[in-house]
Amino acid sequence: MSTQLVKLLFAVVAVLGLLPHFPAAASPAGFPSREVQMVVPAEPGGGIDLVARLLAKNIAPALAQSVIVINRSGASGNVGAASVARAEPDGYTLLVTGVGHLVSPLLHASPGYEPIKDFQPVAKIANAPNVLVVHESLKGLSLTQLVEDPRSRTAGLAYATAGYGHSSHLAAEVFMGRTGANWLHVPYRGTGPASRALIGGEVQLMFVPAGSVQPLLATGRAFALAVAHPQRLASLPSTPTLAELGVQGAEFSQWYGLFAPAGTPAAATKVLQDATLGFVADAEVQRQLRSLGLEPAPMDRSEFAAFLGAQSKRLSTLVIKERVEGSTK
Repeated sequence: MSTQLVKLLFAVVAVLGLLPHFPAAASPAGFPSREVQMVVPAEPGGGIDLVARLLAKNIAPALAQSVIVINRSGASGNVGAASVARAEPDGYTLLVTGVGHLVSPLLHASPGYEPIKDFQPVAKIANAPNVLVVHESLKGLSLTQLVEDPRSRTAGLAYATAGYGHSSHLAAEVFMGRTGANWLHVPYRGTGPASRALIGGEVQLMFVPAGSVQPLLATGRAFALAVAHPQRLASLPSTPTLAELGVQGAEFSQWYGLFAPAGTPAAATKVLQDATLGFVADAEVQRQLRSLGLEPAPMDRSEFAAFLGAQSKRLSTLVIKERVEGSTK
């Protein structure tokens, strides 16, 4: 071997050593051998979109292929999800989505897909915990005092949500079911409008995704009362959990995960799973997720499938007809 060739090989090894991230997943039968597409069933800029873009950027080196994000919004996420359900089950068209994936078929007669039957779970990525925030007019009330306040029992207090079936809505349903509270639901079109309604005093309460809570608290007109999550959040270390305040079993978070169409070969989903779990395990990725108000929550294919089955049963009891029928009018 020539001296020049030896030097060239050492140079290549040195360059490869500078490439971080995750070890390349084993690729059975050459998978993937071309570009991988991740469909986001929502507009750019939202939580699902941010997670998908972070995932795509970081697993591309592990897959040794380009990974692109395609936004297909519409019909509460049904358009994007249905397009992946109909895609060739070869591992090259994937779906990054959240709890709405399970909720939408409970709200719409013909969503265009079945969330369990039409998809193969690949990996769970993260949770977006909800925080119970109250208007300044309720400042000083403890959680117990809030629940026992006569207004809580007679729909005299109103709570905002980002819409029917949103995690902010479901978190409130879980809380009310556990405490006996009876708040008036006022749905808005998104977290932004709902937050503004809370600041303005149109409503008195709201479960807010952790990633959106800091600007709300910075106004000085809203206060975090409790976290609907098993542990306190690094971003809100002084805010107790609901369980710490005596309300057990009321945790509810948005979650984000990766799916493939049903029938995708197990060898392909294994490669995608391993790359995704490597992504979530990376310390810098975890830092970035937490900076977005998310908590890393990795699950492999079998764990994610079991989680989805349990979530589906839980959600079917939460989406009560008289509380959500307005979403289909």
